[in-house]
Amino acid sequence: MWAGLLNFLTLLNSSWHIEISNMQENYDQRDFDQATDLTRQRRRYQRRPKRPANILSQLMARKGYGQTKSNNELDEVWNDIVGEKWQSKTRVGNISRGTLEVFVSSPAVNQHLGFKKKKLIADLIKRIPQNKIKDIKFSLGSIES
Repeated sequence: MWAGLLNFLTLLNSSWHIEISNMQENYDQRDFDQATDLTRQRRRYQRRPKRPANILSQLMARKGYGQTKSNNELDEVWNDIVGEKWQSKTRVGNISRGTLEVFVSSPAVNQHLGFKKKKLIADLIKRIPQNKIKDIKFSLGSIES
């Protein structure tokens, strides 16, 4: 009885060993195929040289030269909207996330323009909608430009 059981276990063990080794070979081949597919997909091609126009536009955007025209236009529109009385007492700053920063000369100017804020925003939106101004932040600061 023990001898039969021992023979059965030996036969079973050898057949498992053959199946496991066959499975291992299949997995090794599959892993190799997947790795070669990945290397083909990741193959990098040599970059083409950048065009001078693209380099120039990137440089202008990075340095902010394009905003100079926009700021000049914004200054002109702001001065038209607030009128001559407040032109000398305010200076337009930058637009950040839809908020226009305006520097004012005194707290009294800050308060007065604060009362007119909604009308100023509406006028700015009408005149220069591309800037997408949603709010105005008044700050005490230097007015000399």
